[in-house]
Amino acid sequence: MSPKLAIGIDFGGTSVKPGVISGKEIISRLDPIPTREHRGADSLLAAVFRAVASLREKHPGVSALGAGLPGIIDGRNGLVRELSNVPGWRDIPLAALLRKETGLPSIIENDANAMTFAEWRFGAGRNQRNVICMTLGTGVGGGLILDGKLFRGSQLGAGEIGQMIIEPHGVPGHYGNFGALEKYVGNRQIVERAQERYAAAGRAYTLDELTPLLLEKAALKGDVIAKKLWEDLGFEIGIILTNIVWLLNPDRIVIGGGVAKAGELVFGPIKHTIRERTSAVFHEHLEVIPAELGNDGGMIGSAALAVEAAEGRPS
Repeated sequence: MSPKLAIGIDFGGTSVKPGVISGKEIISRLDPIPTREHRGADSLLAAVFRAVASLREKHPGVSALGAGLPGIIDGRNGLVRELSNVPGWRDIPLAALLRKETGLPSIIENDANAMTFAEWRFGAGRNQRNVICMTLGTGVGGGLILDGKLFRGSQLGAGEIGQMIIEPHGVPGHYGNFGALEKYVGNRQIVERAQERYAAAGRAYTLDELTPLLLEKAALKGDVIAKKLWEDLGFEIGIILTNIVWLLNPDRIVIGGGVAKAGELVFGPIKHTIRERTSAVFHEHLEVIPAELGNDGGMIGSAALAVEAAEGRPS
């Protein structure tokens, strides 16, 4: 029996990606909807509703709808408390609006949780009971599978790895926090750090001339500054993950997002740091591996969570 069809919607910082999913397979997808072209929640929601209608016209067998969003998401009550990177989204009853517009059973979830669920069910975390997922991109997100269940915490905000502190008196960030990890290893922060280091060595670059991909290529070609930057990034990420390993003793750590594409440049120092700073009892059976579902994890996970909720098996 084929998995049920569901619509998954991935709300990113710059675009919204809708598609029709069957299990882990994306059956159909539409072009991303740029968020910058829509001022305010109403305009963006109208574009999302049009996209959903288009997908349902092509796939009338769709049985549920799930949306993954970055920010503070109250999936239990279907509320977007605060949407990261998109102004005007506060306390919006998105799940109810989606149900009203589409007539479909609809759920919303934090996008990192959706990605985590997808990797655990279909990807790099499958067949494990305790999995930590981490996304490294524009920001840093995370999700937790503990004892075979998605763990959300008392206020549904668990897994905010990017807000964990790497430098107590460091860079100011959100919520009165200082020295949060994502203020050091997000895409823009990586580029800014590289720019500073090259400038100190007499090699001036603009921010537009540097990207994580270019820094990866430079490191692989032997560029000392780029290589040392990746080592430092891996060490910092590894320190945070070391704390998580001591706290939760996971079976597997799955890392996705654009920064993770640097491969062993960043995975090597992450694993080395964890090995150096934890008991062999913890790290000998721990795997630290790349995510398998790429940029589609949020869409796939949102759809899978929607199907389970519609069938009375909320995760």
